[in-house]
Amino acid sequence: MRLHALTLEVVRRAVAIYQEHAYGTGRPRRAVELPATGGPDSLLAMFQREQLETVPGHPCQRFSLRLGNRNYPFMKLVLQEYLVAGEFYFAVDTHDQMEIKSDYPDYAQWVAVRSFNRDLKQRIEADFAAAGLDTCAALRRLLAGTDPGTGQAYRGLVLIVDDEEDLAAALETLLRRRGFHTCKVHDGKSAVRAAQDLLPDLVILDYELPELDGLQVLEQLRAEPATRRIPVLLNSAARISMADIAKADGFLAKPFPEALLFEMIGRVRRNSEGRR
Repeated sequence: MRLHALTLEVVRRAVAIYQEHAYGTGRPRRAVELPATGGPDSLLAMFQREQLETVPGHPCQRFSLRLGNRNYPFMKLVLQEYLVAGEFYFAVDTHDQMEIKSDYPDYAQWVAVRSFNRDLKQRIEADFAAAGLDTCAALRRLLAGTDPGTGQAYRGLVLIVDDEEDLAAALETLLRRRGFHTCKVHDGKSAVRAAQDLLPDLVILDYELPELDGLQVLEQLRAEPATRRIPVLLNSAARISMADIAKADGFLAKPFPEALLFEMIGRVRRNSEGRR
């Protein structure tokens, strides 16, 4: 969706769907004051605008509105630009990426909150799509209708690891358009097995995954001689320490544009070939 197409009805519908799932019936919810009239600029003024440019020259915009849920006050409704410049879609940011280690006293409760938030996010985004709102599924469809890049020389096999299936499919479309073959998996254990079986030329690895997180996947790959030298491009919307980022061959902060994705892929592969 282009921002000029944003309407009051679209924002009202997104907020209503979010809050119905997040709070249910009869529970107090965060008040949202929608403008009575106005165009996209007045609607976007409701949101916090974030200009994300982790690498100079490669900006992405994101608009966030903290609405919380009945168990956790920090979850957000977001309208974000991702991969395709100028195209935005609605999503839910669970905003629960704090590092809570297994030896902390409240670890079990924190795991339960994150599981609740993950399930809630999936249900809200599914209802966004069912209501005709643009989600990552719309981005996936948009990319599927673009130039397939037939005739490109084979550039290698990329293993895509992301629990957001539409996002993984969008990445796959862009990679195939550039001559890469791909394989997609959606959890950490499947990622380890696929890397061992396929020995890909590159792994694009999300940090937040079910079963094993991205750092645990990376640790297992580095522990085995057969997979130790496979270059890994880690990506995440969470804040990750520099020490953990350094364990991968490259890092992308979500959301990121297509140009930066391929710049980082090229850099990671060149560095890997240089070490070899």
